[in-house]
Amino acid sequence: MPEAPRNAPPIGHGTVVNDRYEIRQSLGKGGMGEVFLAYDRSTQQPVALKVVREESRMPGDDEALRQELLLARSVSHPNVCRVHDLAPSPWGPILVMEHIAGQTLHTHIRRRKAQGGYSADEFRKIASESAAGLAAIHSQGLVHGDLKPGNVMVTNDRAIILDFGFAQERARLSARRPGAPPDGGTPNYMAPERLRSGGASPEDDIYALGLTLWEMWTCRVPEPGYRPRAKPMRSQIMFDVPAGLSVDEVKQIFRCLSDDPQLRPTGRHLRFFNPTSLTTSQVQIPRERVSPGTPLGRAASESFVPGSQALLVTYCTNAPEAAGLLFPLIKPVIRIGRRSDQDIVMPEATVSGAHAVLKWQAGSWTLEDIDSTNGTYADHSYDRKKTIALLHGGEVQLGESRVKLVSFAEGSPPHERARAYLARRDGLTGLLRRDQFVRALEEDLGYAEWSNNTLTVARYHIRSANRHVSDRPTILEMLALRRAAQRVVELTEMLLLSIVPVTGGRTGPLKFAIAMTGPSLDEARNVVEQVVAQVQGLMPESLDLAATVDKAEPGQRVQTLLEE
Repeated sequence: MPEAPRNAPPIGHGTVVNDRYEIRQSLGKGGMGEVFLAYDRSTQQPVALKVVREESRMPGDDEALRQELLLARSVSHPNVCRVHDLAPSPWGPILVMEHIAGQTLHTHIRRRKAQGGYSADEFRKIASESAAGLAAIHSQGLVHGDLKPGNVMVTNDRAIILDFGFAQERARLSARRPGAPPDGGTPNYMAPERLRSGGASPEDDIYALGLTLWEMWTCRVPEPGYRPRAKPMRSQIMFDVPAGLSVDEVKQIFRCLSDDPQLRPTGRHLRFFNPTSLTTSQVQIPRERVSPGTPLGRAASESFVPGSQALLVTYCTNAPEAAGLLFPLIKPVIRIGRRSDQDIVMPEATVSGAHAVLKWQAGSWTLEDIDSTNGTYADHSYDRKKTIALLHGGEVQLGESRVKLVSFAEGSPPHERARAYLARRDGLTGLLRRDQFVRALEEDLGYAEWSNNTLTVARYHIRSANRHVSDRPTILEMLALRRAAQRVVELTEMLLLSIVPVTGGRTGPLKFAIAMTGPSLDEARNVVEQVVAQVQGLMPESLDLAATVDKAEPGQRVQTLLEE
């Protein structure tokens, strides 16, 4: 990009940039330059021009700006500002962006402060739309890097994220030294790890979103390194906005502000109550899952394409390290077993030497059991199956292992996300592993104390009259555990009217627990009684589901809540 002449006159009202953009007024100045409202003579539409001042430019900025344009164009979402073009000018590089007629959230907060603060519905709308825009950015593998109220525009009908900072941040990450002060972004809204070591990330964006929403409650700009969770919530807020919100909604903000990046929710999992989209269907609750990848197109489903699909190992009783292994389906007939001469060699001891054959026929897969010792099972059935139709995203159990039909390749981003999921969650039940559950439960307990709410923990146990504590679970008990755990979570969320998934974890071979924030001990017991009564009907006749409920006390160790 050619260097701009140093004698270019100042930009003001009436200045025409590149014989096309007529400047109407300045919209504001930032760290990199100034943004102007301009009239595009070509399209006859108002646009926003971001002019990067020469004195603010650093080596590599031209390429960073080009990348900013390309990356921003890949995000198409109503809650993200569109970027149209990048061009040189006598004043330096200019970014041509969508003009948004509104005010920044920073200004909006100050005006609402003078009017007595936000209503719960106003807060919900801005929060949900900001989260949706951030989720769209993250879904493209990008980060914003400078999310704050000044970079969120509020119009009459929507909230819009603007001013991508990620390209500048990325361009300078390679020059960072450990312990150096963070470049790019705004320290007031940075997560603790970014203040320490720098580096924008999706988790840092979530922390910034949490502080942005927190500022809507307090009407105060947070100081760099401010920790809202260090003091009780009620002692910090200026207007009692949270009083009109549900426990779940407030809890999400608390989780966004966690010191541990892994405990922060993702943008796509943030949800705020919206009467126009409220549903009682628990399928609509966004929860962490193993995504099977994109379904195959019509052409790929009509004729076999080697490697277009694969089997993902999600669970092995005797080889837990195998979870996350991916076996590409490179032939239309695949032999599965433990023997080395099989096409897919399963590391699980309960899989027979030659256990099953997977066949591709007329666009779908069929699994045929070969008289295996421990059997083959479909979801929602306790009986052995001779033949199972395996569809995209479907799971099948071979002995004490489970595999899922997916459409991604080894080492691809979806595979890495699946591996990360299985490192945190039990592949049999989908519940958090015990160590992860303890961390999440500590978070829930911290929230209960911070917000002066009640935390109860329901402990569930699958029992049999003929089993001893030292016995290994049978396959029948494993299948019952999976079905019971999934149904208990669904019913608990439904009865509590949850808008986010409850916290649940596996605590033993045939045990799991569910944490509930908000209901009293008596209310929690009533919920658990209803859940047990309904789930018992799904259990085999030889098994039953038992449950106990306890209330967390201030200062109580989390581990004691998991003990009978």
